[in-house]
Parts: sequence; C-alpha cells; structure tokens
Amino acid sequence: MNYFFKLLLIAALITPLFTFAQSNYKPGFVVTTKGDTLQGFINIKEWNVNPKKISFKISRDNKESRDFGTNDITFFKATNLETYQRYIGLLNTDPTNISSLSNGRNTDTKTDSVFLKVIQKGSNITLFEYADDLKNHYFVAEGKDGLPVELVYRVYKNDGKTVNENGYMQQLFTLSEKYNGNDALKTRIERTDYNFTDLVETARLINHNDKKDDESTTGKKQGTFLFASAGLNISTMSSNFAFDDFKSNDGSSTPTSFFPRIAIGANVLANPNTGKLVFRAQLAYTANKYKGTKAYSDGGTRTFPLTQNNISIIPQILYNFYNTDSFKLYGAAGTSFNISNYSGNKYIFKNGNITKEVDGIIVQSRWFSFPLNIGAVISKKFDISAAYIPNAIFTRYNNDYVQVSAVQIGINYIFN
Repeated sequence: MNYFFKLLLIAALITPLFTFAQSNYKPGFVVTTKGDTLQGFINIKEWNVNPKKISFKISRDNKESRDFGTNDITFFKATNLETYQRYIGLLNTDPTNISSLSNGRNTDTKTDSVFLKVIQKGSNITLFEYADDLKNHYFVAEGKDGLPVELVYRVYKNDGKTVNENGYMQQLFTLSEKYNGNDALKTRIERTDYNFTDLVETARLINHNDKKDDESTTGKKQGTFLFASAGLNISTMSSNFAFDDFKSNDGSSTPTSFFPRIAIGANVLANPNTGKLVFRAQLAYTANKYKGTKAYSDGGTRTFPLTQNNISIIPQILYNFYNTDSFKLYGAAGTSFNISNYSGNKYIFKNGNITKEVDGIIVQSRWFSFPLNIGAVISKKFDISAAYIPNAIFTRYNNDYVQVSAVQIGINYIFN
C-alpha cells in the first residue's frame, strides 16, 4: 500500500507544474476607447470577481499578449462565452452580508471604472452583474445604448431589527410598465429576490424572450455532466490490538483485499466557460474483505473472516490543473460518508474435530474517510483516475481501533 501511496503523492506534486504555461485563450474581440474593434483571442479565467484587466492576443499562437484595462477598452466579448462592458460611475458600497450590516441606513457610494458582465440581453433592457470583494451588484440599461444604472438593494439594522430596502423592485416595475408588462410579470417582480437567478428570469420576461435567446450573449456551454464508473478497490485492514488479528500468520504484514468498485455521479462546473473548478458528487459501492488464519502450537487454528460492504456518498472539489478541450489533468479532495454492512466477523477456532465460534469485533455502520484523487480526462468522454484513502477508523474499543486504507483505480464514462 505504501508503494501506491508514494506513486500517487509524486503524481500529485508533479501535476501542478503543468499549470505554469497554461492559459485559456478563446476567440473574441475587444473595442478600444478610440472605437476600433480588434479581433483575436481573450484569456478567460476562473474569475471570482469581475476582472480589472484582460490578456489579449491577435493570434492564439503568439507568445506575446497585451493587457487591456478600463483605460484601454470599452467592451470585450469571448464568442459564445462571456460579454463585458465598461462602466464609469457610482457603485453602492453598503454591505449586504448579514454578518456585517450597518446600524442605520447606509447610502455610501464611490466612483469607479469597472467591467460589467452581461448576464441577460434583449431588445428592451440589458442586465449586468458586477462582483467585487464586498458583494454582487446588478445593473440595468435600457435599449441598445442606454447607460447602466445600479439596481438598489440595501440591508441594515434599525433599533435592533433587520430592514430590507428593495428599491430594485420599483425600478423593475417602472421598466415593466414601459415595455407592456402584464399582471403576471408584476407578480413575478414582487417575488424576485436580489440574486442572479431571479433577476435574469425577470429580465427575460421584460424582454419577452426565453433562455435560448441568451445563447448569443452568455453561450450555451453545458454546466453539469453525469458519469458512470467502474474500477478496482485495493484495501488493507489493520489495527493497534496487542494481538493483531489483521496481520499475516507470521505477523510481518497486513493482507490486501481486491474488490470491484462501481459508482455513478455528477460533475458541476463552477464556470462552464473555463471548466477548471468542478464540484463532484458520486454514489459508490465497493467492499473491503479480510480472511486470516493463525496456527497454534497444539495444532489448532483460529480463522477470522470479515467483509465490509460499503455504500458511499462522496462530495468532492476538483480542480483541472491542465485544462484543454481534448485533455485535462486534475486533482480532487473531499469526504466520503460511508454506510456499511458486515458479514463474517467471527473467530472460528478449530482443533481436531472441535469447532467453536466466538463473536468478532464491534463495528460501526456509519463512518468517514477522506479520498484524494488525481486523474485525466480524455476527449471529454473518458476519465481515468486513481484515489488514495488514508487510514480511516471504522470501529473503536476504548483506545483500540480497526482501520482501513485503500487505493482505488477506475475509469469514468462521461455522458454529454
């Protein structure tokens, strides 16, 4: 088992080296402050907040790139992926996080120059999002050339009570009336929370379009992928008992179990346009098996069989260190919530014609383990992975315990 662990550790240390030279240039264009349009390639990243600047190349093969900020360009678009527009104006700076609310109404603003992300666009209005370290802001602009205006949402404390000021609703009501909104739309606005999903849906209704109409602006990349997996579980049980039941007959090593592993699951991309950060969840089945026999000097033997059947729910965070459409290298970590059923688990003593059975160890039906994965995705279809599960305890007797470690090798088939 140590041999497999060393291989996995070496691979995990080497994998990040692939990231240093990697980028994610996608076809697109920028519009300069002089009004010129430059066709080329934009480096789309896993932005947690809106970018202050972007890297741009005329050709994907160019080694040199140019950085463009709000002083250089007014607009940039990665074709069928993301669209951003420059905004120079006021930003509300009042916090909306419940843990950092102000006492009394806070109307603080600042003037800034930023890139707003287009998240819904139609003939009547355009909806923008701007995320900074403080909060998510949403803006709306009318028509083709209208200036963005921030949708107002404030939360503050007043005499110990939390006050929600939904100014954005009145702004949306006004737009709805202007663009022939009906009673159903007004009811929808009343139920619209200040978040991405609700505001995008309401903007679609004001624009009288649907989700498919957004594809030209926000792209149509799939964000969730289902997969099925088959592989091999190689496990070792051990304990700290003074008389270790999990060592071989001569006491020198622990026996290894080989058992199939199957799983189904889903990968959810944090940003489908970059595909680097992935939230993975899977439901898996495998077993850890042990059977050992010890001989006594009087000719008797003691056999101890144990089979642990496991159904596991495994949420993980996965990161593609090397990320292209045809090939990806990743690492992942998470927690496995294991539900186990046991068979065997008896000491069987034999001496001549005499056989005696005694109850075995006290086991837990629910326990945790912490898998570490590395893998490669080939042609968007085949995910070849290896996992190392460090020693995980599934039973205890005061200060004594039994634990299992494993290496799992498998292949996932990804359904598009």
